[in-house]
Parts: sequence; structure tokens; C-alpha cells
Amino acid sequence: MMTSTTNHYTFGETDTAAQRLALLAAAYQPATRVFLDEWGPREPEHAIDLGCGPGYTTRLVHRRLRSRLTTGLDASPRFLQEAQRTPDAGIGFVCHDVTQEPFPTAPADVLFSRFLLTHLHDPGTALRAWAAAARPGARLLLQETAWLRADDPTMIRYYELVAKLQSGYGQSLEIGIDLETCVRSRGWKILSSRLAVLQQPAEVMANLHAMNIRTWARDRLVQASFDLVEVARIQAGLDRIAAGAQPAHPVSNAIRQLVAVAE
Repeated sequence: MMTSTTNHYTFGETDTAAQRLALLAAAYQPATRVFLDEWGPREPEHAIDLGCGPGYTTRLVHRRLRSRLTTGLDASPRFLQEAQRTPDAGIGFVCHDVTQEPFPTAPADVLFSRFLLTHLHDPGTALRAWAAAARPGARLLLQETAWLRADDPTMIRYYELVAKLQSGYGQSLEIGIDLETCVRSRGWKILSSRLAVLQQPAEVMANLHAMNIRTWARDRLVQASFDLVEVARIQAGLDRIAAGAQPAHPVSNAIRQLVAVAE
């Protein structure tokens, strides 16, 4: 049982962070549901949701694939406590760093991950650990951001700052651009890789981003090297967009949807 990770999750484990994950789950559930329906194996023996957080994706995976057992793995006891508040037959949660093998679970027939590799400083090590946790022929389903495009100056600057912050921890905001390269030679054979371009309402995205700032504005790297007056100004601007007081066009979000099979 592991309750810590060497990776730095810049978006935090606070109550605000948990609320943000609920909003994010609602915003991206339609695209994820379609992805699972198209590429997920039907009624697998065991599905693993990697970096499950409060369990929203875990329950979605379980419902769409109708797996006999679905296990959510996450290194955050705080989020797992939230996930376990509503017991579901066939769903379990385990506290474990998903970059470390062996997994304290049965081998998986399918592994799913959404917006996780973007927060890891060494995605290759994680992908090899996932291959070690998979049965031969198991499927890996990944969704990662390739790019975010907005025409509002506040949103544009927010994305620049987040990219800088994640880069400071060895992470990539737009890892979906290079996801195929990350996956190759890590125990996986790519079956499909494509971009799904989503148009997300500016109010929804601004709300998510403002909640992020309320967490990462206290980050040590931000405190040491960011202009905190600018950070506060961006947060205020995002709040205005989220409230509808400042009109903005939808955010164009390209999601890399990659499917691979364990070799």
C-alpha cells in the first residue's frame, strides 16, 4: 500500500480541487463515454482506472464496459476517501502510486487513464509499470490534452502560466502531441491514435481554471518565480468569465485518444 508519490500534482488535493474534479468529470464525460463504447472490451474480467481521483472515471468505466471488477488506483488518500463514500458492487479502490510496480491488484484486461500522464515527470516509467500490470493482449485507453486554444487574453495567459508551472516540475501540459512517442517501446503496441477536438463553453473552462489557481497560486514554484499580482488578476478575469460577466468564445480542446495493446 503506497500513500505518496514522487510526482507533483500541481492542481492539489483540497476541497476546491475535489470540487473541480467533479466539474471536470461532467465536462468530459460525453467524450469519454463515446471513447469507451468504441474501444473498450465488453465485460472484461478486470478493469483498472489509473489515477482515479474521487472515482468519477472509475464508475464510468465500470458502467460502460460492464467489467466484473473495476479497480481505481490513486496515490491520494484524500481523493480515495471521497471515492469510497458511495459503495458500488464490483468497484474497489486502492491507494497506490501508479508509476510504481508491482500493482497490488490482479492483472488487468483493460487499463484506462484520462489527463494523468500530463502530471507525471516520467511518463515512460509509468507506461512500463502499466504494461507489467496487464495481461497479454490487454488494452490501454488513454485520453490526454494535445492543445487548448482560446481567443480571450485572460484564458490565453492562463494556459501559458500553467504550461510554465508544469514544465517547472518536468511535466507537459500538451503531452497529447507526443503521446504516441511516449507509448512506443514501453510494452505496448498502438492500435489507434486520433485527435478529438472538443468545443468547451468558456464559462465552464474559466470556472475550472479559476478553481485551479486557488490551489496552485500557493505552490512554491509560483510563489518563487511568478508575478503574484498577475496571477491574482488572471484569477479575477477567469471568475468574471465563469460568472458570465465577461463574454468569451468557447475553448477549443484537442484530446489525443490513444488505444494500445499489451505485448
